[in-house]
Amino acid sequence: MNEQPAGWYPDPFAAVPGATRYWDGARWTTQAQEPAPEPQPMLRADAGHGLGAPDAAGPPAVAGGTGWGTAGQHGAAQQVSGHPEGMPFARPDRSGELASWGARLGAYAIDVIPVVVVTMVLLWMTGVSDAMSAALAAQDPAAIDAASAMMAPTHPAGLAITLANLVFVALYNIGFHTSRGQTPGKMLVGIRVRRVDEDRNPDLRGAGLRWLVQFGPNLVSGVALLGMLASMFSIADHLWPMWDQRNQAFHDKAGRTVVVRAR
Repeated sequence: MNEQPAGWYPDPFAAVPGATRYWDGARWTTQAQEPAPEPQPMLRADAGHGLGAPDAAGPPAVAGGTGWGTAGQHGAAQQVSGHPEGMPFARPDRSGELASWGARLGAYAIDVIPVVVVTMVLLWMTGVSDAMSAALAAQDPAAIDAASAMMAPTHPAGLAITLANLVFVALYNIGFHTSRGQTPGKMLVGIRVRRVDEDRNPDLRGAGLRWLVQFGPNLVSGVALLGMLASMFSIADHLWPMWDQRNQAFHDKAGRTVVVRAR
């Protein structure tokens, strides 16, 4: 693609067909144009067509040869697939469209799995799991409360677990987002993170700010009032894409990123 000359081409990131974006010879720029409205068929009153019949020539093809309009809802697939008549049409490529909230939630749920595994290992290394097991076996309420208190961020063991988890999540998210634009969860559901202004992976600063806003509030989760406010912020952050114009969460806005479909 690097050999493609500069010019206007069909926008690979557009949510609607027919839009164009300027390729500067090296990368896609932020200059984009919405598709022109489809012209209505002309009416003719000659004897061959009858009064009010549409012109046999039909509407002109959309620039770029996508064939939208008379081809119907699956027109793009019909033109691109190249299958002979009677064969199933190829599914339109929807890469670049904004990712749905459900896809983001699915990716997040998958990415939680390695965090849970790391947490279990840390509980064993700090002795919290052994203390809890012994307290439950003895059916001692005081020992159970003491073992539970070890997991609070105000306890040395709980603080170590919280900090180690944050470091792991930071390396996991920042590393994958800067190198691939996708965590393993996003790879599985088919979405990716890109910059708002151009189709590139987030840089270190953007990915870092994104992580800080998304997971930083966990540092105060064990503090009474601050923990409640942090929980409310996290809930609002993850729900915000449901009604945001660009499907952005607060951490997307902080990192100047959007989440789009990868396929």
